[in-house]
Amino acid sequence: MQELGTGVFDWNREERISDRYGLVKLFDSSGSVRKEIKLQRLKEGSHGRLVAVVRETRDTAHIGDLFHRVFPTRPELNERVVLGEGTLFFDEDGVGLSPDDGRDTLWLNMHALYRVHNQTVALFFEESPAN
Repeated sequence: MQELGTGVFDWNREERISDRYGLVKLFDSSGSVRKEIKLQRLKEGSHGRLVAVVRETRDTAHIGDLFHRVFPTRPELNERVVLGEGTLFFDEDGVGLSPDDGRDTLWLNMHALYRVHNQTVALFFEESPAN
């Protein structure tokens, strides 16, 4: 596994609105005033999994995705959460995985995303062969 960075886990609201849920980011704090953390960039196009390892937990004020009926849950310290599998890409300071099946929505696992929303995580890319 290659570490991409450590910080407070979140995503842009456009990911939720578009239903893509494919790109995530790390921030320096959980507050309303925060700065993005620059991620370690790896070779784009590699196939694998994004994995978040929880380093610090806190409550989140996010209500979740009401349409999909997915809500935040508080993880355990050091919990390993697999966010999804696919082809690695970077956009600005975010990282994501495009799915192998070419779908336009729900690129990452929504339940996993809301499990680590607003938590301090170490974010990793774990290379694996494509299916």
